[in-house]
Amino acid sequence: MEIPTGFIADQYGRRISRVIGRLFAFISCVVMIASRDFWGFAIGFILNSLSYSLESGAGDALVYDSLVQCGREDEYMKVRGREEICFQSAHIISLVAGGAVATFSFELAYAITALIHLTALGISMSMEEPVISEKQKADSIFQHMNESLKAVWANRNVLPYIFHLEIFSVCFMTLYFYFQNFMKSKGYLEYQIGILLAATSVMGALMSLVSYRIEKWIGKRKVILLTGLLPGLMFLILALTSAEPVLMMLLSALEGFMFVIFGDYINKLIPSEYRATILSFEAMIYSVAMIAFFPIIGAVSENYSFKTAFSIIAGVSLATGCLTAAVLLKKDKEQI
Repeated sequence: MEIPTGFIADQYGRRISRVIGRLFAFISCVVMIASRDFWGFAIGFILNSLSYSLESGAGDALVYDSLVQCGREDEYMKVRGREEICFQSAHIISLVAGGAVATFSFELAYAITALIHLTALGISMSMEEPVISEKQKADSIFQHMNESLKAVWANRNVLPYIFHLEIFSVCFMTLYFYFQNFMKSKGYLEYQIGILLAATSVMGALMSLVSYRIEKWIGKRKVILLTGLLPGLMFLILALTSAEPVLMMLLSALEGFMFVIFGDYINKLIPSEYRATILSFEAMIYSVAMIAFFPIIGAVSENYSFKTAFSIIAGVSLATGCLTAAVLLKKDKEQI
């Protein structure tokens, strides 16, 4: 649903997409509370996933185009860093408080979440839609998709940036989810794992806050080179040593850095009238890759070992990271 929801944001407004997204998120919580069988829970998860799709392209597009309207798009890295601080802080609170509440009642945890989504719905309704250059409304979603693909092709320099960021995201999030089971297999208790994951969020938040300063200091070419090599090397060290918690925190910091910096690089290459759809296309690449990659790593973990699975993640990250970095460095040199 990434491309169709991007169509809603581009054709009818980013604010409308966010409002509908929060509404679906609220309804999904209500469905989860009321459900008593598999199909009810399945519908609840589908509605929740749909709310994420409605948010994924529209959220970033609304922020970036608002900055463009104010003539402050150069401050996007700084704003994205603050946004990431808010996200990671909420993540830390949810890991601690949510886990404590769920210990007593999952229904209460979902009820609190529903209230949060309802509050976010009210906030979304108060947002102002940025003025975007006028373009002819598409007659259908298929026409809009065709026009968006043409926009991607016309601005195809954005594709290596998208793949560079999203393949790292796939590798990191796959590790993140299986890392919890890995730590349990090593004898860690749930609350200890929660504290460790909260610490990783702190690292990601702190790094995202200073990312724009680091990028300004080392420059774009070094950013591309380092983010091509470092992730794979960190995954490899994690797979081969017993310093897993430290490496997990460092990888989380790198994730915070890359989301802020490459988010800025990507948005600068996208025309505003297609921004939400192209950003949704970016999210779709991540989702499709996860559908293929996630169960493969699970199968390797189950039939061989977690360390073997982590080594595969390292290999994929090194190969793809070096490839996309080489393409980006070549394009950057040609532009210079």
